[in-house]
Amino acid sequence: MTEKIDLKKVEKQTYQFTFTDGLYDMAYGSLIFFIAIAPILREILYPSYIIFLILPPSLIILLGTRFITVPRIGIVRFNQKRIKSRKKIGLLIAILFPITVVMVVLTYLGLYNIKVGGYIVPVGAGLFVLILLSIIAYIIDYPHFYLYAVSIGLGIPLATLLKPIFGEPLHYLISFGISGTLILIYGIITLIKFIKKYPITKEGTPDVKG
Repeated sequence: MTEKIDLKKVEKQTYQFTFTDGLYDMAYGSLIFFIAIAPILREILYPSYIIFLILPPSLIILLGTRFITVPRIGIVRFNQKRIKSRKKIGLLIAILFPITVVMVVLTYLGLYNIKVGGYIVPVGAGLFVLILLSIIAYIIDYPHFYLYAVSIGLGIPLATLLKPIFGEPLHYLISFGISGTLILIYGIITLIKFIKKYPITKEGTPDVKG
């Protein structure tokens, strides 16, 4: 008897396969890492240090997809429902990203103490990021995004709590540096494995191994 093929399950597996190049892990790892060293960059490059919070993650995904992923596995196309989901994700990220950067900068500068007492802003910012990134993780069904949500969402109020204890820039290096570095290293290792598994032959076509 012919085994019935679950097309939705196959498409889901194919969709999750598009994340196996490690680029998204590297992008978010670099974002968290640059957030960790933002106090140092601010002293050297103010105000252009903000560029380092935006440019590296974007370049990793855009250039990595263009020159590493697509030449090896091609462009994967999905049905209209999946495409609409990706557009919604893109819209959420477009809204979340600049707000996250602003919240991180406000937390670092301590501006939440001017008119809003206590830890309302950093805690609120952390919850905001945690919820939105969790929604994205749920929509795309990619568990790693929950890790990103926790890393950034908890990192913002944690930095605020650690600042009186360790001072600058250690409070950011501890709250964001460890998780960002680990995620970045994981992404690099994943990318190396991806490149080895899908090398490009001399004819320019991918040679899939195992």
